[in-house]
Amino acid sequence: MNKESAISGMVVGIFAMLLYMMKYKLGWFDAVLPSESEWWFGILPEGFGSIAMLINFMVSIVVMKFTKPPPIEVQDILENIRIPSGAGDATNH
Repeated sequence: MNKESAISGMVVGIFAMLLYMMKYKLGWFDAVLPSESEWWFGILPEGFGSIAMLINFMVSIVVMKFTKPPPIEVQDILENIRIPSGAGDATNH
C-alpha cells in the first residue's frame, strides 16, 4: 500500500462515518431525526464504524491499483523495521 491509497481510504471512511452520524444521530439533514426504519441495512449510527472501515479498505485497494508503489527504499525500511539491530538468526526453536 502507498501513501496515496492510505490517505484516500482514511478520508473517505471518516467522511462516510461523519455523514451517517450527522444524518441519523444528529438529524442535520432532516427536520426531525430519522426513525430506525430509515437506517441503512438496519445499522445503528454507533455501529456504522465497521462499515466505514470496510469502505476505507475498498477505497484503499482501488486507489492502490491505480497508483505507483512506494519506492524500493521505503519498502526495505518497512521490512527491516521489525528486526532488532544486532539480531541474528533464530536458533533452537
